[in-house]
Amino acid sequence: MKALVLGASGFLGSYAGFALDKAGWDVTGASRSPARGYSKTIDLGSLGDIRSAIRSQPWDVVINCVAIANHEQCESDPSSARLINQELPGMWAYRAWQNGSQFVHFSTDAVFDGSSADLYSEDDATGAPSVYGQTKRAGEEAVLSANPDALVLRTNFFGWSREGARGILDFFANGLESGVSMTGFRDYVVSSLYVGHLFELLIEALSAEGSGIYHLVSSSPLSKYDFGVALAHAMGADADLIDPGLLADNPALSNRGHHLGLSVDKLEALVGHPIPSTTEGIEMAIAERRAVMDYFGSGIAPGE
Repeated sequence: MKALVLGASGFLGSYAGFALDKAGWDVTGASRSPARGYSKTIDLGSLGDIRSAIRSQPWDVVINCVAIANHEQCESDPSSARLINQELPGMWAYRAWQNGSQFVHFSTDAVFDGSSADLYSEDDATGAPSVYGQTKRAGEEAVLSANPDALVLRTNFFGWSREGARGILDFFANGLESGVSMTGFRDYVVSSLYVGHLFELLIEALSAEGSGIYHLVSSSPLSKYDFGVALAHAMGADADLIDPGLLADNPALSNRGHHLGLSVDKLEALVGHPIPSTTEGIEMAIAERRAVMDYFGSGIAPGE
């Protein structure tokens, strides 16, 4: 499979190279900053160059990992959020369709308002309270309007970052290894999927000719606090270092939904087997930590 990964130097795009290369794919990473690990890269002078990159070769699939995912940045600069999360993905999806390439677009669980205790299905009303969620939902619509055969994947994921200090996995692992007390929200629940499982399932979804919107998340919603405790147990670390806290006690985070558990019934029907849980993902993450860090050229993470 010949793939072009857009946003190859970002959190998700960085791992895409590792996972897809491991699966035997012919992968090229396109980004404006150096993409570590990729054997083939396309350097982008600007986001406008992405259209030329999509047309440059007969890719089997184009995977869009470009996004402004920082909630605060989206709130302070909504124009840029609309451009990156909404308008440009629609244009890229159309270019992929013209090129005869399948287009994969990553969206987010934050398209929902998070007010329901039930798991959200793909057909449920969204109502995102944040600019980030609103622009990502509009991006879904733009992509599918331009390319009805595109695969749009709402996700929430965790993994090791090449910097070693981004995301929930790095946060808790670094703190546990350093013996530092941390806080995990008990009232913020998500279906976070390990990126290793994410790309395995992506490959299966493409093989099954999936299109439209799917929830690409874990089968077991966990609070941030419970995630940290599960990681501590898997690492053999002191779970008492993690203190329970409440998202509701942080006014600065008031525009985030509290319960963003998503149903994976539709995805399970597509791939034909159960979706891994978050705790299974934690075990896989620990097992392949050294290999991921070596791929990124970051050396061995602390404690390894």
